Amino acid sequence: MASVRVAVRVRPMNRREKDLTAKGIIKMEGTKTSITNLKIPDGVVGDSMRERTKTFTYDFSYDSMDCKSSSFVSQEKVFRDLGCDVLKAAFEGYNACVFAYGQTGSGKSYTMMGVPPYQRSAQINLQ
Repeated sequence: MASVRVAVRVRPMNRREKDLTAKGIIKMEGTKTSITNLKIPDGVVGDSMRERTKTFTYDFSYDSMDCKSSSFVSQEKVFRDLGCDVLKAAFEGYNACVFAYGQTGSGKSYTMMGVPPYQRSAQINLQ
């Protein structure tokens, strides 16, 4: 297990965001996450600090925006990729920590707990 792994996850839009007809600005492909600034018109060329789309690479990029999408990443997948190793290390007597960071409403609780429609009682084999 690596000492530190960084993962990002896009949560589904909440009711308020849907009511405001908010647009998704995050795209994920493999380990890359792209963020589009809708305030900058498409095709405008400027300095690199004001690019319309910025792309970042992480250890894991999880798209959980739309459960009907083929790119949807389930709670079980996130746990298998990240949580299993943490639990194994803890069971072996090592200190282990999952640190969820982000602003209020960004999806920390969703990433750690899921939400009832997406949760399933599934026993996951740690071996």
